[in-house]
Amino acid sequence: MKLVHIITGLGDGGAELTLFKICKYDTINRHIVISLKGPGKYFSLLKKLGIKVYCLNMSFFSIHKFFFLLKLIRSLEPDVIQTWLVHADFLGGIAARLSGTKNIIWNVRYSNIETGKAKLTTILIIKLLSKLSYVIPQLIIIVSKKAKKIYELKGYDKQKLKFIPNGYDLSILKINKIQKINFRKSVNLKKRIPIIGNVARYDLQKDHLNLLQALSIIRSKNIDFICVLVGSNINQNNINLLSDIKKLKLSNNVKLLGRKNNISEVMNGLDVHVLSSSYGEGFPNVLAESMACGTPCITTDVGDSALIVGKTGWVVPPRNKIKLAEAIEKALLEVGSANWNKRCTKARLKIKEKFNIDKMVKSYNEAWIRVYKISS
Repeated sequence: MKLVHIITGLGDGGAELTLFKICKYDTINRHIVISLKGPGKYFSLLKKLGIKVYCLNMSFFSIHKFFFLLKLIRSLEPDVIQTWLVHADFLGGIAARLSGTKNIIWNVRYSNIETGKAKLTTILIIKLLSKLSYVIPQLIIIVSKKAKKIYELKGYDKQKLKFIPNGYDLSILKINKIQKINFRKSVNLKKRIPIIGNVARYDLQKDHLNLLQALSIIRSKNIDFICVLVGSNINQNNINLLSDIKKLKLSNNVKLLGRKNNISEVMNGLDVHVLSSSYGEGFPNVLAESMACGTPCITTDVGDSALIVGKTGWVVPPRNKIKLAEAIEKALLEVGSANWNKRCTKARLKIKEKFNIDKMVKSYNEAWIRVYKISS
């Protein structure tokens, strides 16, 4: 089949990563990608795979670009069109129907739809999409079980919602002792101090402050640790973050590493990974990536975090520094023990059994075939 994917943009995000994985690991179908915005991180990566990519540099009200999209879809003659993210579901879905294509699948990744946390335009589009869900898509793929319930309540056609979790390449994400040693060297750790890690861009929803407050409680108990923060805008130029670290007297315990490309080395280098988000998560990749490398996780109960981590780690309420500190303390006291080694093994095994890349690609293929057969 010829699959045409329409996505809002190709920047550094979870939806973009999943689209890239599908194009990389699905060898059965032909894939073409249309980005409504310009090229981003995944533009060149998709081109390296030999995927044809069109970038429209389109604003939401670009009427002439919308008509260009219509012509482009007609010229490509897709068997199935799959749209990704809210704006692409809306504009791409309408364009696909107007172009004469009925085999349309939406891909819902967005879970932060609370007033005050989401943009007003996004909330309005989601309300429109809830109505259009009954007439435009044949199927709606959703990445999170919790999000599935949210969108049902928002009025989406529940008969069309299909849960497909993210999948991970365990030949890349694996336990690697050399990477562990290299990472510890890169952060100048000579003695055996437990390393806590948080991989997340600097954003209100990631709640770095709650994590820092929990770490301050740990430090007050004279427990030795280093916490590395990894992600976009996590650096010495971030005045607000530096101020919080200084106020909480964590300057000797927290290192800011910025964005890292080798996620496998980072996750191998950590003893425990902490996701401290307060809201807005769907299916957090960092948890599965960490666990695939044999690194247990502590997470707040947001999105499908509890589903991913399960009994292999710790799940605590969001915005609760006391509970988060308690979980971190328990983990640090267990690091290096026989029980800890079992926990590490179970963490990787869970990703291998539940969330491997082959399982995800197979599920997408089944969805495409199902939609294609409806019109055949």
